[in-house]
Amino acid sequence: MGANRPGGFDFALPVGKIPSGARVAVWVQDVSTAASVNSCGAMLVNGANLAGSAVLVMVLTTSAAYARNPQADAGEIQALYQQGERALAEHRYADAEQAYLRMRQLQPAVGEVHARLGLIYFQQGRFADAVAPLQRALQLKPALPNVGALLAMSWSEIGRHEEALPGLEKAFHQSTDPALRRMAGLHLQRSYTDLDRDRDAVVVALELSRLYPDDPEVLYHTGRLFGNYAYLQTVKLARIAPDSVWLHQAAGEANESQGQLDEAISQYRQVLAIAPNRPGLHYRLGRALLARSSQANGDAAAESDALKEFALELQIDPTNADAAYEIGEMMRKAGQLEKAIASFSRAVDAYPAFEEALVGLGRALVAAGEPGKALPHLQKAVALNPLDEVAFYQIAQAHRALGHETEQQKALAEFERLRDEKARQGTVVPAGPSTVTKQRIDGAGSPR
Repeated sequence: MGANRPGGFDFALPVGKIPSGARVAVWVQDVSTAASVNSCGAMLVNGANLAGSAVLVMVLTTSAAYARNPQADAGEIQALYQQGERALAEHRYADAEQAYLRMRQLQPAVGEVHARLGLIYFQQGRFADAVAPLQRALQLKPALPNVGALLAMSWSEIGRHEEALPGLEKAFHQSTDPALRRMAGLHLQRSYTDLDRDRDAVVVALELSRLYPDDPEVLYHTGRLFGNYAYLQTVKLARIAPDSVWLHQAAGEANESQGQLDEAISQYRQVLAIAPNRPGLHYRLGRALLARSSQANGDAAAESDALKEFALELQIDPTNADAAYEIGEMMRKAGQLEKAIASFSRAVDAYPAFEEALVGLGRALVAAGEPGKALPHLQKAVALNPLDEVAFYQIAQAHRALGHETEQQKALAEFERLRDEKARQGTVVPAGPSTVTKQRIDGAGSPR
């Protein structure tokens, strides 16, 4: 499974909720005092482990054996508890098991002893062995916290997903403990997947992603699920409609995402052969051609073909801001500033919050000698994205052209801060393919 196993399940009742009429022995830092009340109870341990417990409360049974030799039984149970918890804290699971097995012999009707034994087995990865003591713990004391979740995860680990579901669903949807909820969610996602309940698995994955957006294990398992689900849907599409535009488009997008540009271009052209006016396809073909041009260090033919595809896209859909933007960026790099400004303006008109187009339009206006007109577009870009270092650099260029030295230095300082921060953070995972060409600082740091 890969999910971290729980190390600190609390099977205890809070202090002050000891069952009425029980004989209680309280140890405080190894100093024992006893208060006598009538009747029997169950062993109770407050505190996640021996080292972290200032007060250990044990409710001892008044069985016949205990009545005959109460001090011997109480002393043995205390010693066994200390041995077991110390061994558990030190990951000496075999020793912890032996201590709790002996405690189970002495206190067979105590749910907490069975629960702790089940936890020991769970920590060892002995999930099948954990089931019986956890079930017995719940039979003896159904209200024991977290035991139902631990039992459900044990069922899940041995492939008994139908038995696991009720406990996992309860823990995931009702638990207020983030660690337990996370772990139950990962098991629940797997159980749904193994039971072919794909929709339910996706719902859990989406909720896990919302609750734990920066958790690497959650990201791995949810990403794997989404990837597998997408693959299965594509396989189904290939079986149902092998010659459809949908399958060719899916194949083109998959190849493009993997950098297999020739295959992507071929698939997109097959789509257009079937449906020449399909919205978005000329744009995607243009992007693949542009990427191939870049890959080939400036393939002029591919770049020219890309420009034609973007123009064809605008004929089909005049509001396609991405196609207008790409034409504008190609014109800007070619030094055709009037055409660049016209295309960038078209993109911004169609999509006013288009950050890259706002930056492109601003820098084209600066290059064309109109810094005053450029500033509102660039300032809007940084309002949309305060981390846009290219926009701040272009703002500095506009202020320099206008003779605003103070504003220029302020924008440059922010640009340098963002650039340095980005360099410190680095890139752990490469960014996925962008839907449009990103604005970058040209050459050695000055705009073309």
